[in-house]
Amino acid sequence: MLNRPAIHGLHTMNPEHLALFHAVVETGSITAGAAHLHLSQPAGSKRLAELERLVGLTLFDRLPKRGVRLTAAGEVLATFSGRLVALQAQAERSLRGMVNLESGRLAIGASSTIGAYLLPAPIAAFRSDHPGLEIELRIGNSDTIVALLRDARIDIAFTEDNRAAPGDGITSEILCADELVVVCRPGHALLQRPPLPPDELVRYPFILRESGSGTRGVLETAFAAHGLGIIPDLVFGSNEAIKQALPGCNHLTALPRMSITNELRFGLLAELPSPGLQMRRELLLLRQDWRSDAPAARTFLAGLCGAVGSR
Repeated sequence: MLNRPAIHGLHTMNPEHLALFHAVVETGSITAGAAHLHLSQPAGSKRLAELERLVGLTLFDRLPKRGVRLTAAGEVLATFSGRLVALQAQAERSLRGMVNLESGRLAIGASSTIGAYLLPAPIAAFRSDHPGLEIELRIGNSDTIVALLRDARIDIAFTEDNRAAPGDGITSEILCADELVVVCRPGHALLQRPPLPPDELVRYPFILRESGSGTRGVLETAFAAHGLGIIPDLVFGSNEAIKQALPGCNHLTALPRMSITNELRFGLLAELPSPGLQMRRELLLLRQDWRSDAPAARTFLAGLCGAVGSR
C-alpha cells in the first residue's frame, strides 16, 4: 500500500499566512509580496516557509534567476486563498457601508399613534439622506410591537406605554409626551352642556380601540382612577377608522391629540372637555438591553430625538 504523508497543522494556518501567500501569487515574488504587506524579505521568506511546513507541501518552486512559480499544491491553495481574500474584501466593503450608512437595514416597530403620526416624516427624511439603507416600519398595537422587539424581529420600538414586564430584557426611555382627548362629532348635544364628571361621561356610548392598544389602555386607566370601568359600544382596530365613523354617529371616543390636529382645526371633530380625566401619557423608545444599536439606528435616533425635542 502506498504510504501517504500525513498533513499536519493545516488547522493552524492563519490569515497572515494566507495574506502573504496571496500577495506572493499576485506579485510573482516573495520580496514584492512581503513588501505589499509591509514585511521585510527575510520576514516574508520565514513566514512562507512556516506555511509550507504547516501544510507539509511545497507551495512555490524558487526559480533559478528570480521569482517563484506555483507548484501543483500551490495552485490548489491559490484557488482557495483568492476566494478568501475576495470574501474578506467584500466583508470589509459591507461593514464600511454600514458604518457610512451606505448600506444596511433598519427595522422599526411603532404602536399605531406613533407609527402613523410621529415617525413617517422623520423616516422619509432619513431615507432621503441615506438612499442605500433599507428601512422598514411595522405598525401595530403596543402588545404586538413589544412582542416583535422581544423576538428580535425589529431593531427598535416605539410605544405609548411600556407593556414589557420587568426582567424581559427590554429597557425604555421617554421620547416625548402626548395626551388623549375626548372627541365627538360637531353638533353633539353634549357640547352644549357643562363638562360632565367621569361617572356621567362613562354612561355614553364609546368607540374604543382593540384590547392591547396603548390608546385604549390610557383611557381605561383614566376611568379606573375614579373606580369606573368602561365598556365599549364599538371596537375598531385603528384611529383612522374611528375618525371616519365618528361624524356619522353620537358616540364618543378618546384619541391622541397628535392624531386629530387637522380634524379639530377644520371642525371635522369637536373636543369634549373632560377635566376629571387625566389622560396624559409618555411615548417611549424601547430597546433590548443586550443588543447594541447599529450605526443606522444610532444616527436615526439622534436625529429623531433632536426633532422631537424641538417640537
